[in-house]
Amino acid sequence: MSDPRKQTNPWIMRSDIRLALVTGLGAGLGLMNQVPFGFYVPLSTAAVLSGSYGNSMKLSIQRILGSVMGVVIVLLFSRGLQLPLPLGLGLALASVRLLGGALGLQVGYKVAGNIVIMGWLVHNAEETTWGMSRLFWTAFGVALSLWATRYIWPSGTIPSLHRQFARFIDELIQEFRLEQQQLKDVTPKRVPITRRRARRTELLHKINALRQGRDQAQVELGLNPENHPLHQLWTELDLLISQLMSVLDGLRGLPAPVQSPPFIKVLHLQEADVLNCQIELMTALAGNLRRPDLVGKQCLDLKSLSKLNRNLEAAARQLTANLEVHEDRAGRDADIAPERMRQIVLRTSLIEHGASVLHDCLPGMAGSKPVTATR
Repeated sequence: MSDPRKQTNPWIMRSDIRLALVTGLGAGLGLMNQVPFGFYVPLSTAAVLSGSYGNSMKLSIQRILGSVMGVVIVLLFSRGLQLPLPLGLGLALASVRLLGGALGLQVGYKVAGNIVIMGWLVHNAEETTWGMSRLFWTAFGVALSLWATRYIWPSGTIPSLHRQFARFIDELIQEFRLEQQQLKDVTPKRVPITRRRARRTELLHKINALRQGRDQAQVELGLNPENHPLHQLWTELDLLISQLMSVLDGLRGLPAPVQSPPFIKVLHLQEADVLNCQIELMTALAGNLRRPDLVGKQCLDLKSLSKLNRNLEAAARQLTANLEVHEDRAGRDADIAPERMRQIVLRTSLIEHGASVLHDCLPGMAGSKPVTATR
């Protein structure tokens, strides 16, 4: 039997191969160029290129800020103040630590300290030329690294999260199909309570796994992920599936529908039509989430979803109007007990709530400007 650790922890990963390729490419571009000190390109790419775009962005900002701070401090203390070497170098390194802490740098201040020591002790005759060249090549290496994380074997965390959302919506569709079938059956049977609880626990576990995947994918969004369109899309989707779960729990807690008298059967068929429109909209939403271009476009196909949403709204409005008519009729009909009528009204209200949840939570449907519009 093969060792499972060899399957989960391979010796060589794509990110390692990408690092080697980009570092080699950067070294070649830097050394073949006429601008001096091109060897800082591979040093920069090796320092900032990681497995995800978000981590690479954070490291890149630290590297740039540290480099700028180091060049400014070495020029200020070595050329401007003209202090004795021991005193000036000590004050310069202390300034690096203080400014690095003030800027919240975690690793960038180490780069700044290295620049101060190298610039003062090794390149003291050409500090300005060396400093500007190093800043140029550092910025070039950072840009090369960020480009590589996007276009050379990019992380599949975000597409994987979208597929997770789509699969969970498929799970909810299956549950709502069962409720729809019960409304159509002549003698529907209520799902046993043990099975309902087991299914609910299973769905809750999947929601927790989905949210963990969302936390991992959020790293890919770079700085201020809460302002990113995809983050707002994920927030809307999380709210949507949570509220649909609540609607489903409410429907599962009701007794099985009874297809009598005839006008109640008609009402149940209209409820099934609303659920059918809801299922069509959820199916289209799941298909949108599986599109490979969603990561780049950062928005759903709101045109097709809006059409299905209007159909759902129309069916829900019709159901509401018919329920009001049937409530008046049921009040005069001695064959329908008040308790049963309350259950009928509650089922209809839950189905209408599910329709309104899709309208209000589905990104871009309720507002005048879609939150997923490219900014």
